[in-house]
Amino acid sequence: MIGWRIIKTGIAVALCIWIAQLLKFEYPFYSAIAAVIAMQATIEGSLKTGVHRMKGTIVGAVTGYAFALVAVRSPWWTGLGLIVTMTILKFMKWYEAMSIASVVFIAISVNLTGKPLDYAVNRIIDTALGIIVAYLVNRWVFPPRYHKETEKSFQDARHHVIRLYQIAFRTLLDVRVKVEGKEVTKLKQNLEEAQAFVALVQKDPASKKSGEVRFHERYVNPLTRLDQMRITVEQMIHLRQVWQFPISSKLHTDLVQVLNRSYSFLSLITNPTEYSAIGAYEETHEILGKVRIRVIKDRDGTYCGPNKQYILELLDWIEKLIEATSGCLRLCP
Repeated sequence: MIGWRIIKTGIAVALCIWIAQLLKFEYPFYSAIAAVIAMQATIEGSLKTGVHRMKGTIVGAVTGYAFALVAVRSPWWTGLGLIVTMTILKFMKWYEAMSIASVVFIAISVNLTGKPLDYAVNRIIDTALGIIVAYLVNRWVFPPRYHKETEKSFQDARHHVIRLYQIAFRTLLDVRVKVEGKEVTKLKQNLEEAQAFVALVQKDPASKKSGEVRFHERYVNPLTRLDQMRITVEQMIHLRQVWQFPISSKLHTDLVQVLNRSYSFLSLITNPTEYSAIGAYEETHEILGKVRIRVIKDRDGTYCGPNKQYILELLDWIEKLIEATSGCLRLCP
């Protein structure tokens, strides 16, 4: 599917060329290039990139004009001018503008035809037009809505971790159940996508206005907890490699109860209600505690069999998943 950024870039370039032709600019190419570079994933990104390009264009145009005034046609003169241009930018700490400043300087020094001042001023105007058009298009034509996209990616990750948790647990109950590797990979991709959206939301001026604490509560903390859930599920999948069948009927019954309670509690992250969440949290902790006591007291192995160590490890990981879930549900810090 074609993304909105691609469509908006095309719109911005078309507008730049059209406006440049109306204003009878000599080289619409420069405005179009500036628009392509300034069209970023976020509105703030467009503004920031545009400012960097404008700084570089101005410095490159000024130094290019200054060096063009001296009628020296030598590669070494051009090289010296480029060193001066980059030194100025380094002194001003405009590192991001170095590349475009160098391009503008070289364009004026090497390809100059006509008056140096006219050429330098025209490059500044061309660049400014491209940046302004790109910024306005990005702001007003299908503006980025990364908050909604982030929430959607979170919800996708929640559904996936719930489904994968159930399958991973069932592999410890039934030797015939397997977890496909692509399921784990897909969960990682869901979380990576969510992380990428969170990074974009963080650049949004609206997020900065709301404050760092609120941003962490709404985006960073839930993402961290979802990643903790992913780790738990992966550890359960690894346990399956050392888990020994068959297991006792009593252990099977108890683990089914643990699965049912913990799965019900985990499922609340997609549609939470405070009353049911508190009750499910307490019930899950209760059954975990009972099973843990039975495992610890099992001296002769009739309950645990050869899996005693692995069962305790499983209960520890489920405990961590429950705490991460309660954090998502804001039952605890």
